[in-house]
Amino acid sequence: MFNFLSGLLQSMLPSGLVGNSTRSKQNALLRILALSHSQRLDPKTLIRNLAAEHPGRYGKKLMMLQRWIAADSSMSAALAHTPGVLDEDDTLAIQCAIETQTLDETFAFLLERSDDAGQAAAGEIIRGMLGYVLGVLCFAILVASFLMIFIVPTFEEIFDEFAMELPPLMLALVHFSDTFAAVVPIALLVVLGACILMLFEDVRRGIRLSPLGRLLPTTAERRSAGLLRLLAVPTRQGTPIAPTLTAAAQFHPDRRTRKRLLRARTDAQTDADIWIQLANQGLIRKNQADKINKIQSPPLRGWTLDTLAVKQRRHAYQKAESMARVLQHIPIIVLGLFVGWITIAVMQTLTSLVTSLA
Repeated sequence: MFNFLSGLLQSMLPSGLVGNSTRSKQNALLRILALSHSQRLDPKTLIRNLAAEHPGRYGKKLMMLQRWIAADSSMSAALAHTPGVLDEDDTLAIQCAIETQTLDETFAFLLERSDDAGQAAAGEIIRGMLGYVLGVLCFAILVASFLMIFIVPTFEEIFDEFAMELPPLMLALVHFSDTFAAVVPIALLVVLGACILMLFEDVRRGIRLSPLGRLLPTTAERRSAGLLRLLAVPTRQGTPIAPTLTAAAQFHPDRRTRKRLLRARTDAQTDADIWIQLANQGLIRKNQADKINKIQSPPLRGWTLDTLAVKQRRHAYQKAESMARVLQHIPIIVLGLFVGWITIAVMQTLTSLVTSLA
């Protein structure tokens, strides 16, 4: 019975609140895929065993991945049909590596960087902030509902019986409750539901990949960092980056970015020109393209790309964290003002009532 309830809870609640974080599960799958490739093992059994360790939403994604592989689908297509089973950048890197036949180097590169403490910390902070907002919202909704349903009508009846005029704040509150009695609870429930949905990684990923996600201030920076990280693998090996760019133009999850990658690839005459074209398409910064072209040593250029990607990605996480810290105060301030209005109105009414009856 306990195992059933535990499994039901894990299937309903988002990762990180119950069980390990999504990032840690994705890292476990990445290690399994790297092991199966290096040792020439059947990944289906390994993935199925990993799915047994995660009976919730992520376990279902793993089983879907296993079924695609069992159906003789390529690993590239299987990953494309199970979004979220791996990090978006890791999925793209593996798909490009399959096309360019550099899986050994790519897996080694990804495993070196699989435990990004900055990304994990940012995810925990954002989830904690969302949980804090949810807790405050629930408490404020309970307090406001109790006061509006039981306290305010009672005062209204008392003042009607004594033929007394309600104080201004309470009178405004009564008019407000009569006008927006149905709207306010619905609005609060919508905000509460939106906060709950934002706890789920699938919802956040859907927003990032939607047209609305392009307007987020961290989206361009994250995708630029992912591209620099992707191109670091062939650069370190001293191989042309054009095939990797062509593969990225096929498999990148964002349609608009795919078009820009393809345009940069076709407009470039040489490998050195690719960096300029990527900057012209807004995929990387112009100063980054100039600095990369000045570096002649492939290992040093690859290290530079990786360093820039890590720095840029962490900056994006810090920006997302700062935004979350600011945004978390907006619903709290609004609800605090509303609850404060009710509280002051009730105290003013009590004072007026006591003074009149004295």
